[in-house]
Amino acid sequence: MKIQNLMGDVEMDEAYIIAGEKGIKKNPNSDDPPRKRALKKPGRGTYDTDKPPVTTFVHRESTFTIFSVEKNLSKNLISKSMDNYINNEATIYTDEYSIYTGINKHQKINGHYTVNHSEKEYVNGNVHVNNCENRHSLLRPFLRIFRGVSKRFLAGYIMVFQYLFNYKEDAPDKILQTIFKNVIC
Repeated sequence: MKIQNLMGDVEMDEAYIIAGEKGIKKNPNSDDPPRKRALKKPGRGTYDTDKPPVTTFVHRESTFTIFSVEKNLSKNLISKSMDNYINNEATIYTDEYSIYTGINKHQKINGHYTVNHSEKEYVNGNVHVNNCENRHSLLRPFLRIFRGVSKRFLAGYIMVFQYLFNYKEDAPDKILQTIFKNVIC
């Protein structure tokens, strides 16, 4: 699904959102023990470990933001995401995570710059992913309002946040237009 073709300076980053099986009844005869409260495992996760990755694209000039919930991250998935969201002639800014290595070879990318968070480098001139980090810091409290989100419905919650962030006071109209366009067509 193409949302908007971003071009120029674009930041990419990922966040891992704790989202389990909230609201889904388990088979009472199952030998599967209940999950312990508050998944406290630090670091990266996957959909299967109840910590789905959310990739974030931020166009620096317009601040337009795109979120995408994934099952697991890979170089192939990042390449497909760039096909969906990036227009020709984009310069990409990321952190040093290995899934981003080699993206400068992608046909739509004319430059790739990184910051090395593991070396405590967060800004190097114009090279940073601070706008993505900002979106993640706004997304988490938005999701916290719902007191836990099922990973099955996480993409929907994040889509609502994306519309609210990108369209501000016009968000309700845009959400309804999108729903009607997808339901009626």
